[in-house]
Amino acid sequence: MHPLAVEQNFLLRAERLRNWGIGVLVCASLFWVYAAWQVFTPYDSTYNAVDCSAPANSERRDVYFEDSGYAHESALQCASDRDWPKPLAALVISVPLSVVGTALITVGAVSVRLRRHDDALQRAQS
Repeated sequence: MHPLAVEQNFLLRAERLRNWGIGVLVCASLFWVYAAWQVFTPYDSTYNAVDCSAPANSERRDVYFEDSGYAHESALQCASDRDWPKPLAALVISVPLSVVGTALITVGAVSVRLRRHDDALQRAQS
């Protein structure tokens, strides 16, 4: 096989690794967007049709201080209706995806950079 064909094949594989890494990081970022959407958007409670504020903006004192008022009851209902396993699972899944995506991008970029450095050293010695 011709050396130029081997070089092009190597660079193509390195570019493919980088592209896979970018794709995996995009998937991980979509999981992060989903988790943020779950935390920062208001939602409706299924019981008594209570409109719940976003968990990031909710009043914690309504849940923790004993009060017989409507605010305490609706805050308890909203807190119990929020489905936390879904955004938490999204964040848990995004961590290994982020690690794999970063590793793929790094391997692809470092391979190309080291190959170009090696080529520059061979030209300098000639």
